[in-house]
Amino acid sequence: MTEHGPLAAIVNHAHHHSPYLRDKYRAAGIDPTSWSDSLFSRIPFTTKDDLRRAYPDGLLAVARSEVAVVHESSGTTGEPTPTYFTEGDIDEWLGRMLLNGVGLTERDVVLVKTPYSMLTTAHQMHGAARRAGATVIPAGSRTELMPFGRVLRLLRDYRATVIYAMPVMLILAARRALETGLDPAQDFPDLRAAVVNGELLSPAKKRFLEELWSIALFPDYGSTETTTLGGACAYGTLHLWSDHFLFEVLDTESGQCSPRGTGELVVTSYHRRAMPIVRYRMGDIVTVTDPTCPCDTGRPEMLVHGRASDAFMVGTRRLFPIDVEDVVYGSLRGCGPVFWSGEVDRDQLTLALESTDRGTAALRQRTDALSTEISARLGMRSRISVVPPGTTMTLDRQPEQEGLLKPVYLHTSAGRGSRV
Repeated sequence: MTEHGPLAAIVNHAHHHSPYLRDKYRAAGIDPTSWSDSLFSRIPFTTKDDLRRAYPDGLLAVARSEVAVVHESSGTTGEPTPTYFTEGDIDEWLGRMLLNGVGLTERDVVLVKTPYSMLTTAHQMHGAARRAGATVIPAGSRTELMPFGRVLRLLRDYRATVIYAMPVMLILAARRALETGLDPAQDFPDLRAAVVNGELLSPAKKRFLEELWSIALFPDYGSTETTTLGGACAYGTLHLWSDHFLFEVLDTESGQCSPRGTGELVVTSYHRRAMPIVRYRMGDIVTVTDPTCPCDTGRPEMLVHGRASDAFMVGTRRLFPIDVEDVVYGSLRGCGPVFWSGEVDRDQLTLALESTDRGTAALRQRTDALSTEISARLGMRSRISVVPPGTTMTLDRQPEQEGLLKPVYLHTSAGRGSRV
């Protein structure tokens, strides 16, 4: 750390050791060696496009011999981008993972149900669980070697207490359980919690999944580039790890940043060495507020609305797929595992709903009430159909179809998918 503090230290490190950032800062007239209070706000943003242009090692800021591991993003918004970590970077990210309110201990058995491949997610939870003394079941992605039947057996036979997965995987696993005569809420008595990531999670879907499995859900927010940036506390509030990062909220119209408010999240890591994260635009629209949670950590609270590119307009209102999801799952509690997909055309929402054979009748009984909620809360007209099981999501995709892609739930009439 320099005499000016952690921001000056990390910017100086980036300037002196990352070829791409050094050229970017020089082009912007930024000289971090002459630090002032106003300099940081003039540092140009780093974006996904920068990560692609700097491929493979233009952002690397340490000797290759110091790099402990290389990861890549999933590529859901374009070509995968690389990210580097030293042993110190890994040690710091594992500490952040343990800030999540799930409260891992040596008594836990953690089943990791996200890809180990090039993403950081599974490695984050695996390492954090081991640091806490927990037992890890490294189930990984859905493949021929790890179908959902086997996942359920692992959960029961090894008495797993925590599962780490995308929310959609919890719905798929619940459907397999019901097909085999198991009740997700009753037949996995040791399972107490799920830490979920990879998709945004609306309040209604969180409650829906908690009731489906009779567990508590703890969202984890971040990316492969940044690793975990925030997570739910024991009270369920999503907090930002503000003691490890500087967070800014960018007003994309004015170009001004503030510590609080609604806009695009911008992230600077105080500690990252191998690949400095300085004013990195996440692409997510968020609302950041002062802490009011009884957990009393002092960390700011955050609501994630979705990718800026996924917003759509209904009249004068800007909505996101998560707004639709909240209405859908709020209206369908108790219908068993439910999948949905939809298309937006101006103020018209066309929805397809899918449950199990047993849950289809209950879905049909809820469509009128759901249509009313869509009109009241979103200001949209709706057409809703109930489709046979397996139409929207199938349990039996071939492994080559699994990939690293996140599910797309909502499309616009132009055909652009909205990833949630």
